[in-house]
Order: sequence, then C-alpha cells, then structure tokens
Amino acid sequence: MFLRSADKHGREAEKNLDLRIRKTRRAIRSGLVKACQAKPYAHVSVADICRASMVSRTTFYDHYTDKDALLAEVVSFLLEEITPALEGLWFGEGRDARAVARHLADVYARNGQALKTLLAIRVGGEGDLHEQLYRTCCSVFTDWARGRVDDEVLPLAADVYASVVLTFIERSAIKPLTDNELAAIDRARELFIAGFEAQ
Repeated sequence: MFLRSADKHGREAEKNLDLRIRKTRRAIRSGLVKACQAKPYAHVSVADICRASMVSRTTFYDHYTDKDALLAEVVSFLLEEITPALEGLWFGEGRDARAVARHLADVYARNGQALKTLLAIRVGGEGDLHEQLYRTCCSVFTDWARGRVDDEVLPLAADVYASVVLTFIERSAIKPLTDNELAAIDRARELFIAGFEAQ
C-alpha cells in the first residue's frame, strides 16, 4: 500500500515512487488544501478531500490511513522547503542574508494559499504547521545562539525569534514582501545578532 503505513513523510519517502503515484498523491495533497479552504479542518471529511482532488475513496485509502496522516505529509513537504532557508539565515556564513530572505519570501509566496490555510489548522502534533514551524524556528535559533546567549535567556530569545518568523511567514502568505520590507527584516536580524554578540 505504498506509503500508507510508512513512518516517513515528504519528498524522501516519495522519491522512488512511480510518477503516476506521485501525481496522485500531489492531487490528494492539493485536495486537502482546497477542502480546508471551503470549511474548517475539523469538518473536512475524506469524501470532501476526494471530491476536491478528483480521486476515489479507495485511491485515498491506498495512500493514506486518514486525513491526519495526509495533513502530516503536507506539513512535512512545506517544512522541507522552508527549513533549509531558515538555517541559511543563521548558519550560511558568507551568504547574502537578503538573498536567503528573498528565497524564503518566494517559498511563502509560491505556497501562500496552502500556508495561509494550513497555519489556521490547530490540531497539535505532526499535522500542526504553526506548531511545527514554531519548533523548527526555536531549534534553529537555539543551535545558533548556544554559547552566545545566556542559558537563562535562551528560551525567551528563541520564543521571540520564532514569533517574528511566524509573523513573517503569515504576512508573506497573504501578500508578497517588497524589497524594502526584506531589507528591514534583514536589518532587524543584523541588530538581533549584534545585540547578542555584544553580551
């Protein structure tokens, strides 16, 4: 049953599958987003997802155990695209931070409708994009800040950083960021770094 019972989600788990299977799974993932745009996730049924993706229930269940497993995979795909750019902002020494921010903004703009829809879904766990992004941001920042920031202050600093990034993502999902906004975000990041390095 393909990836139905797999523990792994995302591109890595899907890369060796037949093209037809990947296309079907892509249609089902898009169907979930479309269905969630029409009504809240809690009220979306597998039948709604099947209608939106134009697949049968049998096909849906060939690929996913339930809508929560599907949601977890959609979130996994988005995180796979966003996480490297978040890491690049802090660990990409010698890289143009504004170019990384532009890449992030492009990711958000390209996935804007899905991000906007999925950020509104609060289910907890693997399927909660908001929670997963928050954890990812805290983790990336904590890895960078360890040794630079007092351990007592680190959780609060990571929380502030994660909140700022989530605001950035939510804003980018609604309307693409301008070059001036990206420049302001980059200056704020530089001030953030300078403030910690001055301690």
